[in-house]
Amino acid sequence: MSTVPAMPSMDQLVEFSAHGGELDTFERAQEIHGRVLSHNGRFTDAHGRTLLLRGVNISGTSKIPTSPPGSTHLGEGFYNHTVVSFVGRPFPLDEVDEHFERLRAWGLTFVRFLVTWEALEHEGPGIYDEEFIDYLIQVLEKAPKYGIKCFIDPHQDTWSRFSGGSGAPGWTFEVAGMDLTKFMETGAAYVHQKAMPEDSGHTAWPTNYQKLASATMFTLFFGGDIFAPHATYRGEPIQQFLQRHFCACFRHLAERLKDLEAIVGFEVMNEPHTGYIGMASVYQFDPLKDLHFGDYPSALQSMALGSGCLGKELALADPEKLQKDFESKWSVGLAPWKGVHMVRALYVTGLERCIACILIYNRKQHGVWDVDSNGNPRALKPDYFSKHPAQNRKISFYKDCYVPFINRYREAILSINRDMLIFFEPIPNEDPPLLSAEDDHASLVYAPHWYDLKALFTKSFGFVTHDVQGLSRGTKNVLSATYFGIAGANENYKGQIRNLARMGLNNVGKKPCVIGECGIPMDMNEKKAFETGDYRDHTNFLDAVINAMEASLLNFTLWNYNPHNDNMWGDHWNGEDFSIYSPSSPSSRHPSRPSSRLGLPDDELSGEKEGEDRTRDLKPPASSGLSLTIPSVDRQSHNGSVPSTPFDITEAVINEDHEGHHQHYHHIGGRALDAVVRPYAAKIAGEPTMMRFNLSELTFNLQFTSRPLSSDHRRTETTKSGWDSPAHVTEIFVPNFHYGKMPRLEVRVSDGEWKYDRARQTLYWRIDLEYKGESTSVDGVQHSIYIGPPPGGSESRGVIKYSSWWLDRGIDLLRGCHIL
Repeated sequence: MSTVPAMPSMDQLVEFSAHGGELDTFERAQEIHGRVLSHNGRFTDAHGRTLLLRGVNISGTSKIPTSPPGSTHLGEGFYNHTVVSFVGRPFPLDEVDEHFERLRAWGLTFVRFLVTWEALEHEGPGIYDEEFIDYLIQVLEKAPKYGIKCFIDPHQDTWSRFSGGSGAPGWTFEVAGMDLTKFMETGAAYVHQKAMPEDSGHTAWPTNYQKLASATMFTLFFGGDIFAPHATYRGEPIQQFLQRHFCACFRHLAERLKDLEAIVGFEVMNEPHTGYIGMASVYQFDPLKDLHFGDYPSALQSMALGSGCLGKELALADPEKLQKDFESKWSVGLAPWKGVHMVRALYVTGLERCIACILIYNRKQHGVWDVDSNGNPRALKPDYFSKHPAQNRKISFYKDCYVPFINRYREAILSINRDMLIFFEPIPNEDPPLLSAEDDHASLVYAPHWYDLKALFTKSFGFVTHDVQGLSRGTKNVLSATYFGIAGANENYKGQIRNLARMGLNNVGKKPCVIGECGIPMDMNEKKAFETGDYRDHTNFLDAVINAMEASLLNFTLWNYNPHNDNMWGDHWNGEDFSIYSPSSPSSRHPSRPSSRLGLPDDELSGEKEGEDRTRDLKPPASSGLSLTIPSVDRQSHNGSVPSTPFDITEAVINEDHEGHHQHYHHIGGRALDAVVRPYAAKIAGEPTMMRFNLSELTFNLQFTSRPLSSDHRRTETTKSGWDSPAHVTEIFVPNFHYGKMPRLEVRVSDGEWKYDRARQTLYWRIDLEYKGESTSVDGVQHSIYIGPPPGGSESRGVIKYSSWWLDRGIDLLRGCHIL
């Protein structure tokens, strides 16, 4: 990798520069205005500049209603699924400006905005909650003021809240003939709202994908026409009924939001799942793919439990016979299926055949399973879900089920606005579908998720990390998938995310890529940070994750920003605690605020000593012609002391004038902000080839290439005033959180001129159109910039370094053995 060229010494060390009138037409680097376009595998703006977008998911509590209170440790009113409200998710209207302003200050202006199907259509099929949509419009109307763009995420986890996750309305189970109040008793779902107090359950919810309720609904939604063609509701095939209402619901939302500047697109579905589709045998799950904790009945056992089988042969017949025999042959009280004694009622509501009879048991129609002479369930077609029943060939979930749904949903959204981008993702931890020419579309954006799965489920991070991706795919063994120390974690994550992006884009083609979810459990390591206030492990962990995404030049949205988070209940959903913001912590001695930036006292950060006058003009070199006054801090008004770490920051201490300043009130409640808030090139006058931030040294490097201009074009551009053409200006977010207390910055550029606006947290760099660089590549001219502290300035003390002699020798040995 090439290094940044040294520049003349007079340009290397430059004081803070205030913006002049010629920059007044520019916005902050992190603000996104105008259309976000997809071009040649990148996001671009109207000037053709590459956009590197980063932001957050808003929010974890958008999965649960405000009324009745939907936190998953609460159970009251849970089953009254038609009478709920999500108004106030993600936050109350009077807090919108505060949260959007904070996100802009942190440089996180690309938002994956969660809206569940249940939030929109909970009352019944085709009945939309217009009050909630009105509320959403009021929230999203404020986003452009802060340069925030959003894409709508129809979020789901294991299908629905009532099957232990989030997403679909309760009535979808009723359409399938299921009684959602019986799921826990029959093992059809692990529902946190109904779990026993002694059940921790904090990692239990993903196991619902393999349980009866969720697996059945995904099978019907994506493959009902294939595997249950006789299952109808009100005369319509159940797959068509469910998909039609899902697409119509979000098409209706797109119609209501179509005039909002903030909306750039819609996602198809969060973390789609196969259900039973593709399962090799109903007798067992794939141990390398399917997650299990505690009791985990096989698909066949789940079906028998759900059907109320007590071990006696079930002779299916007409509803009248089932009505007579239900006492001896069906455990209706525990069965989640609305079968037997409820069949007549379901006929009235439109369910023409009980799905329990059709999909699972009916020998006359599908013959998937029955019971033997001893009353034990047995599979008649163990591989039923692995083949296309009508075509007698191997089923492909992507080709036969998922891609057709993407196409259907895409056309529904684009029928309202052809400019919308459509974000889609694969099954979690798998490669995406191979898109044919017919299925490809210019609107598509590849949006996979990535987590350190070991850390995710163990809620821990330390000296050892593992490449779970490589292990699950069989490309690595335990030794080669084991990494040590912070450097090892960085290498591990960079490899995983590089593979995720590269292999994915090989399948879907040259498209923009957004890592739609990535983040760390903030309650890791037994919540020790909540008590000690030491977030260094979190900082190292999250820094390694973001380093990996930056190394692959990816866009991303962190999971998540949740203003309702606290240290007791976390994100208030299924024991998760991922929020980078937590405003209050009633159960802890310390609020969830970031550890000190680099762990340095305030005076040392600024390079000043106790008692020195901070109110002074810093005069830059004469060549720049610009100056900026560093605002004063009144020590006397704060009892003679300035807090040494953000854990000591309160609103009564300091409200620094400059947005993003290390002591600004925006940071109160932030978590691991050392890693979260970091410099990045938001708008690039070319195609980036390298971007890197070193948290330990606070240095930033960027390289990109620009296309050589023709002589006529170059002559036209150079006759313009230097800053009149945004197409040639790169805008870099330079956060005051890290750099605001430094009296000077060191900036080196390969060519052109730059100006730094501290108040906007932005460095503007206009490249020299006459510059030819050292490269003669057809790819264009290479440009580079370096930003860092002045020589002899701040040094890192915030990143843990493991540096014992034995450890170094051990790592060298492991690398020599190709283990690392």
